[in-house]
Amino acid sequence: MLFMTEKTITDERILELAIPAINTRQESLECWLKQVFENQTFTLESLPGDASARRYHRIQLVAGGTDDTTKIARYIVMDSADEQDAMQQFINVAKLMSQAINVPTLIAQDVTKGFLVLQDFGAVEFAHLLVGATPAQVNDYYQSAMQALVALQQIPVETAKSQHQLPDYDAAMLTREMDLFSEWFIPHIGVTLDTSLWENLKSALIEEIVLQPQVIVHRDYHSRNLMQDQADNTRLGVIDFQDAVIGAHSYDLVSLLRDAYVEWSEAQVTQWIHDFWQLQKQAGLATADSAEQLESQVNIMGVQRHLKVLGIFIRLYERDGKSRYLADIPKVMRDFLFELEWLSTKGSARLQQVVLPFNQWILDTVLPAYQTKFVQQYI
Repeated sequence: MLFMTEKTITDERILELAIPAINTRQESLECWLKQVFENQTFTLESLPGDASARRYHRIQLVAGGTDDTTKIARYIVMDSADEQDAMQQFINVAKLMSQAINVPTLIAQDVTKGFLVLQDFGAVEFAHLLVGATPAQVNDYYQSAMQALVALQQIPVETAKSQHQLPDYDAAMLTREMDLFSEWFIPHIGVTLDTSLWENLKSALIEEIVLQPQVIVHRDYHSRNLMQDQADNTRLGVIDFQDAVIGAHSYDLVSLLRDAYVEWSEAQVTQWIHDFWQLQKQAGLATADSAEQLESQVNIMGVQRHLKVLGIFIRLYERDGKSRYLADIPKVMRDFLFELEWLSTKGSARLQQVVLPFNQWILDTVLPAYQTKFVQQYI
C-alpha cells in the first residue's frame, strides 16, 4: 500500500501514479479482445469519455496486417472496471429494451473483468443530424425519436419489474436528485437556501409526478444518447440506458424536447408535446386527458429534472474536474426559469401557491448570483 505524507500531490505526480494502472488495464483489455476475436487482427481507438467513470473504445477488425485497408467489422468496447454493477444493469436493460427499440446488440462480455463488446451504431449522433437540417427534416427526426419513445413505453411495466428488476422512480429517488441542486448548485453560486420554500416545492412536485402514468423511463433520452444507425440510416439507435427505472411518462419527453445541448422555441416544443400525446393515444397508452394536461406534466417533470441537472453539472466540475459541462448550464437555467414561470401562471391552484413564492426567490436571489458567477467566470 502506498502512503503519501504530503498534504498535496502535484498533477504530474498523480499522472505518474495512474499510468501503471492504466497501462495494466489496457493490456488486460487487449489480451481479452485477442481471445474474443481469436486469430483476427484489429486496431483499438480510445473514444472521448462521458460523465461516468466508464471508458469506451472502438475496435476495428481488419484483413491482414494493421496497415491493410480492408475493414471487416467494427464494434464498441466498454471498459467498466469500477462499475461492474452498472455493466450488469446495462446488459439487463438491453435485453428488456431490445424487444421494442434499437439498442446495441451484445457481442461479448466478461462482467467480472468489466469488459463488454457491443454493436457500433457509428459516430453520427442525433445532435449532429440537426445541424444544418431544414425545419421539415428536424421535425422528421423528432417524430422518429418520439415514436421510439412510445414503443419503449409500450413494454409492460410488470415485465420490467418482474423479469428485469427495474426499480421505481419513487419519491425518495426524486428527492435525492432534486437535492443535488441544494447540495451543489446553491453553494457554488454562494447563496443561502430558503429551506421552507425548497421543501414545499419538492413536496408539491412529487405529489404531482407520482400520479402520472408509469412507464419504463430511459432517464437520459437526449440528443447525445440517440445515434443514427450506420447499418440503417432510417433508424435511431439508443444508448446509455443502464439507469432505466419505472416512472412518470413525461420524464423522457422533457429530456428530449428540453435537451441541455439543443435549443428550440417554446412554440415548437409545445407542438411536439401535442404530437407526442397523439402518438400515445394512437398506441393505446395511458396518458393525460388532453395535450394541454400533458404540457403541464412535462413542465412539472422539467423542473425536477433541471434541478437535478444543474446540480449534476456543478458536481461534475467541482468533484470530478469535468469543466466542459459548465457551458451547458445557461441552456438548462433558461429551461428551468421557463418551467417555473409557466407553472406560476398556468399550473393548478395548488402548484401556483407553492411555485409562485419559490420562483420569486429564484428571480430575486438565485438568478443575480448565478449571472454574476457565470457571466464573470464561465461564459
